[in-house]
This record gives sequence, C-alpha cells and structure tokens, in this order.
Amino acid sequence: PFQADEVLADMDAAIHFTDPWRIARALLPPVLDSLLFTLYSQLWFVEIAAVLVYAAFISDRDSRERYFVSFALSVILLSSVVRIAGSSAGPVFYDRIVGGDRFADLIATLKASNAGPRTLALSDYLYSSYTSQRTVLGTGISAMPSLHVALAFLNALFLSSRHRLAGRIAWTYAGIILFGSVYFGWHYALDGYI
Repeated sequence: PFQADEVLADMDAAIHFTDPWRIARALLPPVLDSLLFTLYSQLWFVEIAAVLVYAAFISDRDSRERYFVSFALSVILLSSVVRIAGSSAGPVFYDRIVGGDRFADLIATLKASNAGPRTLALSDYLYSSYTSQRTVLGTGISAMPSLHVALAFLNALFLSSRHRLAGRIAWTYAGIILFGSVYFGWHYALDGYI
C-alpha cells in the first residue's frame, strides 16, 4: 500500500512553502526540458553501468570492495526496509493512487512541455502494470526513497575518492538527478534528501 503519499506531499510543501516541482519548473528554461529528460531517464542507466564496470576493474581492492558493498547495501536496504516504511507512489501518480486533483497542475504542465508526454507515457505504462498486477522487467512504482538519487550520490562519493574532475562531474550529475526527479514529478524532494 502507498500509505505515505499524503504525509510526504504535505511535508514537501511545508518545507518548500509550495510543491517543489513548481520551484524546479520555474528554475529551468523550457528549452532544456528534453535535455533534462535524457540526463534523468536515459543517461542514468549508462552512468550506473559505467561506474559499476569501472569499479570492477580498478586495481585498488579496498576501494572496489567498499564500492560494491555500499552499492549492494544501498540497493538492498533502500529497496526493502526504507521503501516499505515510506511506501509512496510520488507526485506523478498521486491523484490516481490517493484520489483528488492535488497534482493536476503538474500533469497539465507535463502535458504541455517538450519531454512531459514521454514522462506521462512511462507513468501510464508503470501504472497499467501496477493495476493489472503484471510484473515486467522495469516496472514498479515506488517513490520513497529515490534510488536514482541514492545511486548517483554513491557514484559521486566513489568517483570523488578516485579523481577530482570525475568527482566534480559526478556531483553535478547527482544534483541533476535530484532536480530531475522533482521536476518530472517522479519523486517528492524528500525522497531524494532521504
């Protein structure tokens, strides 16, 4: 059950004095919408895979083992314990899951944006899988916590320990992932902070 959406949405709005997606949308020029979609939805998989491969082949055994243990613990603990405790669907699914029209403006904004229709198509696919109780690779709805942010953050920590420039790029990318998760309504800002 998605028991935490109302609490998370209320806390998010209280902390930011409005829904954070509104702030994110006000900060990014609409012309960059498609670029952010590519960075968030597609490049993320490439970044995760590239860092995993890089970590597997570094000669520093301690760093390699620390990274893989951290990666495994992040995925296991965040995907089970934290995810169950904070079970939520996120803003893009809120009205369908909780009811009402609290995030109707977000959906309308997505429909009118360059990359928004692709976000909504993906959300429809995930929601269809959820309602039909059909589990397919790449499906599932879960906002709290954001594994996108957690793994980008982990990669930034790891790459910072290996190379200064790679670390700076990775920290910038982790910030983009946090921003994009809120911008497209996949997550409450709290999902990324946690």
